[in-house]
Amino acid sequence: MNEKYIFLKPTFSTAIWGNGKLVYQYHVEKYVPKGMPINEITGLGAMSGLPEDANEILTGQYQGRKLNELYDEHPELFGTPSTLKWEHLPVSMGIAHACADLSVQVHPTEEFAMKNLGRHGKSESWYIVDCDSHGDIVMGHNAKTLKELENYIDRKNWQGLLKRYPIMPGSFYNIQAGTLHAIQKGTTFMEVCNPCPITYRFYDYDRLDRQGKPRDTHIQLAKENILIPFVCQDTHYQYRQNGGVTEIKLTDNENFSVFKYVIAGVGELSMPKSYLGAFVIEGHGEIDGVSLKAGDSFLITANTKKLLWKGEMTLLAYSG
Repeated sequence: MNEKYIFLKPTFSTAIWGNGKLVYQYHVEKYVPKGMPINEITGLGAMSGLPEDANEILTGQYQGRKLNELYDEHPELFGTPSTLKWEHLPVSMGIAHACADLSVQVHPTEEFAMKNLGRHGKSESWYIVDCDSHGDIVMGHNAKTLKELENYIDRKNWQGLLKRYPIMPGSFYNIQAGTLHAIQKGTTFMEVCNPCPITYRFYDYDRLDRQGKPRDTHIQLAKENILIPFVCQDTHYQYRQNGGVTEIKLTDNENFSVFKYVIAGVGELSMPKSYLGAFVIEGHGEIDGVSLKAGDSFLITANTKKLLWKGEMTLLAYSG
């Protein structure tokens, strides 16, 4: 069993404000499920190990199997018993484009989720691939106490409550579970997160659904999870370089590690973790002689000790 690089079929998410931009940008039309309207697709799932949305393996001896099956049956491809901390792959990654402002939402904390939902919570991070020239994000709030938060809610003073931060291509943000957050219109972003599908919608700009009714919100559940007061999560980038290869460690926190690789020539680096999930954001090149192009999703298994890069490309990678 000497698999080093395992390529994955993308999964797809849809919404009423989708436009299919990423499907055409990354030329993955052939993978769209029959009957799914491309013009409603908002995101590509690059890597997930949850049974309900696990990626299918495209290459090698495990072709046709699902990523969750690989994790269950061959955990040695992901690390050792001491490094595999969850019963399933603890991190997922995808890329999405917001054609409209996404709802302000919060994901359950680990404590709340394990106690009430019987599953893990969700922390996440965003890497901004592209955005409008005056783009921003919602992240956090101004309430110092629960009473202050409830006062903002009672007065529907959303503008006063929500914190906003300017963004630009290449920006990176850690978003701890329990943080109010929202991506805004015109933003293409990569998300690395714990794969919990639970979202509590806090505020949705009074928009209507397909039936013309106000979309549901989950204020009480959101209040049970919102971190008060909000504390912005620091990031401290670390760099490694060899030849034409630069690795930027964007975060290494208790939930996951995220790395950006900028390839401009040839170079070699040691594996920073036991395994990596990777997505080619732009460009083309090779890893250890294996061809890569924009839109490729692949697992770099624990059988890999050296990262041998070549080409002109940018990738995002993670490890749990």
